[in-house]
Amino acid sequence: MKKINVNRELKWHFENKRVSRCYFFFLFAMYALVYMTKNCFNGALADIKASGAMSASKAGLIVAMFYIAYTPLQIVGGIVADKVSPELLIKIGIGGAAVANAVIFFNHNYYVMLVTWTLNAMVQFALWPSVYKIVSSQLCRSDRGFMIFLISMSYLVGLLISYLVAAILPSWEYNFLISALVLTVLVIVMYFYDSYVSRFAIRDTECEERKVGEKKHGASTASLLWRSGFFILLITILVRAVVGQGVQTLSPLMLVETFSAEPWLSNLLNTLIIICGIIGSLLVKFVLYPRIIKNEAVGILIIMSIFLAFGTLLVFTSSNMSATVVSLCLMSVIATVPTILASYFNASFAKYGKNGTAAGISNSAASLGFVVSNYGITSLSESAGWNVVRLTWIGMLITSVLTMIPVVIMYTRFKKREAS
Repeated sequence: MKKINVNRELKWHFENKRVSRCYFFFLFAMYALVYMTKNCFNGALADIKASGAMSASKAGLIVAMFYIAYTPLQIVGGIVADKVSPELLIKIGIGGAAVANAVIFFNHNYYVMLVTWTLNAMVQFALWPSVYKIVSSQLCRSDRGFMIFLISMSYLVGLLISYLVAAILPSWEYNFLISALVLTVLVIVMYFYDSYVSRFAIRDTECEERKVGEKKHGASTASLLWRSGFFILLITILVRAVVGQGVQTLSPLMLVETFSAEPWLSNLLNTLIIICGIIGSLLVKFVLYPRIIKNEAVGILIIMSIFLAFGTLLVFTSSNMSATVVSLCLMSVIATVPTILASYFNASFAKYGKNGTAAGISNSAASLGFVVSNYGITSLSESAGWNVVRLTWIGMLITSVLTMIPVVIMYTRFKKREAS
């Protein structure tokens, strides 16, 4: 059998479970570390604010510019990941990110950082869609369902690492040095690892269990996604990103500005908030879904309703730091679950060869939410205070719950139609 070059070919998969699982855990670690580097500014935000290096809104603008560039390119990245080797696209993204982090470590000029971080976003345009494409299409078929769940949690692990690193480093700029070194090692390791796993890759056309190509749906991609309720779901994905990102990345700033907490303490407390998100996701996966809730859209509606209830609790606990941290932990327990369920929602398009496209568009909506969170919410907190931010989150969560109702109806009909 002719050896496959995974950097040049797209339609291949693993059948060797050991190799497939080892490759997945490498991807998980890789994306978690990449996500850690993407949150350098968020992890350092409390320290940046305390040191007077720049205002929270200025640092927030740098993060927002990352996602302003990143958001539309995710759609392009999803389409490209369905047509070009995702392994190659990942290497391009990691290598470019390493250079960007190194530049910021050596040059603290505000405008240099702003431009560099924007270029960092552009070079990572296809990174997440490519990771998702590999997990949902190229790994061993029997493992894909559980691996989609795990990879959807990788960003939380990266987020946790970013705040742990920020809490122990002597100065905020060292975040970028650590990130540059980590990314450089990753791209080198991936180059050699891909060469090794290529010998285990099998072309899709050579597999007896291969279905008849990509299932034809007799309509445009836009029509397919619309019938499933996917486009309306993007509202909830955006809202979840704004509120979830705020809870898991802006909490240190909230604690510093509201209760005069020390930056190192607020970052450590935020690691507790993030850990609650990981625990909540595990509980939902192993207890609620898919044992009790089998419809992803129904699950998202239920979870967003609980998210709203916990967000309301945050409003009433705003005068006490301990109660606020407990409320943020409860919100974090729920915050990641819609992302996981949305990943399963996107996986339903794999048989049409559109799972990369769906993942890219979903990530684009989430990225837009990060823009709103990192710049809009930080600016709102400076001008109107954190009580107004809490009420804004409540209004957005109400909107999300209401818009999920038609999604449930459309997605249920879509699944029945596709099953028949």
